[in-house]
Order: sequence, then C-alpha cells, then structure tokens
Amino acid sequence: MVELIVEHAWKNKNSEKVMKVVGDIIGMQKSRTLPEGFTLKSVLVLKDQNKAICNWEAPDATSLKNLLGKVNPPTDHSVTEAVRAF
Repeated sequence: MVELIVEHAWKNKNSEKVMKVVGDIIGMQKSRTLPEGFTLKSVLVLKDQNKAICNWEAPDATSLKNLLGKVNPPTDHSVTEAVRAF
C-alpha cells in the first residue's frame, strides 16, 4: 500500500458535478463500499479556487489512476505518491 495525493482542478461550470462526485466517494468510504485496497483518508476542497486535494491509500498509483478513470470526475487531476513526514 502507498499513500497518494490527488490534486483536482475544475472549471466553474462543473462545480455542481464535482461536488456530487465528492459526496458519492465520501459516502462510499463511510459505507466501506470502495474497492478493496482503497481508502479515502481526507478531502480538502478549496471552493474559491475550484480545487480539491484528496489523500488516498491504495495498492499503487496505477490502480488509483484506473479507479479515477472509472469514476471519471469532471476535473483535471494528477496523482502523486507521498511519504508522511509528520
């Protein structure tokens, strides 16, 4: 398992769709229905900037990118492996 940061950015016109996807994913985490091996650890939304930062635990970056492809959020996003320093 690795810890990953996903940075999302979207156009203002997609804000409602993005917030729905965020709510759905948070709901899946709370109900423990995310695919095995995936844990959404936190979501930070910077609404005024149309950005979000999500902290995930996943088998690897490729697996999380594949999951993002299935969820297909209306965002530009990048996936970066992170190492907790504190």
